[in-house]
Amino acid sequence: MVTVIEQTPLLPVAEGFPFLAGASAATRDLVSSLPVRQVAPRRPVLHRGDAAEGVFLVVGGSLRVFYIAADGHEATLYRVRPGQTCILALTAAFRSEPYPAWVETEDEELSFVLVPGAMFRELYNTEPTFRSFVFEVLSGRVFELMARLEEVGSLRVEQRLAAFLLDAVDANGEVAMSQARLAAHLGTAREVVFRALRTMSDAGLVATSRGRVRLLDAAGLRQLHQLG
Repeated sequence: MVTVIEQTPLLPVAEGFPFLAGASAATRDLVSSLPVRQVAPRRPVLHRGDAAEGVFLVVGGSLRVFYIAADGHEATLYRVRPGQTCILALTAAFRSEPYPAWVETEDEELSFVLVPGAMFRELYNTEPTFRSFVFEVLSGRVFELMARLEEVGSLRVEQRLAAFLLDAVDANGEVAMSQARLAAHLGTAREVVFRALRTMSDAGLVATSRGRVRLLDAAGLRQLHQLG
């Protein structure tokens, strides 16, 4: 169940989803009639087993899609950023099946448009641009998840952490996350992340402070990720 804190008239969502420009005027008007919903940072959006109400078109902020292992450790499957959608929610809405993972907002307020499942299925059947969008999203996520599985099976935690930091860094060259939060993304323990960050710090790649990692040598982190 999505916990919405506010609904507003639709922002120009077509700017973030170019595929809508190729849809019919009637379809653009239909999607434009849907409100933008806001959810506060670090809030649950979906739990495993929830009904997927529809397809999320993320306008601002980001979603973290993750699973929880039997030992309680979390691991991020993928993140959904502006201009993207959650492929698991899309699939669950299409098949009218329960959502198979967990979803939460990240460190910024989330803004999104929820296209009801029945509406999206109708648009998929009638609008070629929607079919192209679904195939593009699905193929992209499949390759992303395959790469993630390969990394988990073949890379050390230091290499995976380097890749995550490079992906999550903000415009100020920092990643504003606690070590526990980083561990949850990687599916490991906080102590393991602590040791990896200490190794990176000793090598001059990063500097750490409470709840924050500053990237000092992005090229060195890329080399660490690629070569180990």
